[in-house]
Amino acid sequence: MEPVSEEIINEIDIGSVIVDTINSLCHSLFSSIDNAIYPILDDIVFISPDITETNYLERIFGTNSNTGLLILANSLILAFILYYSVRRFISFYAGNEVESPYIFLIKGIFITILMNFSLELCSTLISFTYEITNFITALGQNIFSKEVSFASLINILNSSFASDFNVFSLDGVLSGMLSVSSFSLIISFALRYIMIKVLVLSAPFAFLCLLNKSTTGFFKSWYRSLLSLLLVQILIALILLLPYAIIKDSSSEILNKILIIGAINALLKSGQFIKEFMSGIGISSNFQSRSFWS
Repeated sequence: MEPVSEEIINEIDIGSVIVDTINSLCHSLFSSIDNAIYPILDDIVFISPDITETNYLERIFGTNSNTGLLILANSLILAFILYYSVRRFISFYAGNEVESPYIFLIKGIFITILMNFSLELCSTLISFTYEITNFITALGQNIFSKEVSFASLINILNSSFASDFNVFSLDGVLSGMLSVSSFSLIISFALRYIMIKVLVLSAPFAFLCLLNKSTTGFFKSWYRSLLSLLLVQILIALILLLPYAIIKDSSSEILNKILIIGAINALLKSGQFIKEFMSGIGISSNFQSRSFWS
């Protein structure tokens, strides 16, 4: 046999160094993304009633009827009363049907109460959703003997992939897809987190719109949007159980990894699933679109 030339050996060594360097850089990048993002997802996705108890949110909303946004909402009641009075006066000459002053007064008192306690109502609704989510995750923890959370999931996923990372292998491709998906998750659900706060702050004006039939459409859009964003949380908790069940399965290891990636991508589509049922706000993860609204 002819001896291998020194030039070929040097080319092989340089090629190995380049591949090892690429693998090391990609592994560090993917690990950094996963370990930084997944623990944050638990706080952003599983929203607790604490979201309405922050000091600045309460100050913006108003601690009483004479502060914050509540004073503006209470002031707008006068505008609705004036509008009703003009319509009532015109109805005597135009023959239009307008609800009686007694019904308008009773409805106005009831809506004013709801408006001034809308922060507590939103907090109760968020708390109810949070308790359902806790029940689902506790059920999963009882079944799988592991904490059901994004922080726990990333540890399990990292152990399920090959320890000798190779970006040019199937494990490396799947690991890269997982990191890209996690980045999409944090962007999508950060928007959801902000939108829930915005909807909570607009709650007094949504209830105020019930005072007139021509503005009730705003309230319907508001509560459908808030419910759809909160129901996403319950759906995510259910989908989050699937990776734990897949890992417990005794089927092919490669198939399990592909199914895990599918479960993560299902989380990205959860907002769209809820939108189909609620006709509310959906969150899209398509970075090529001009906005995150779907």
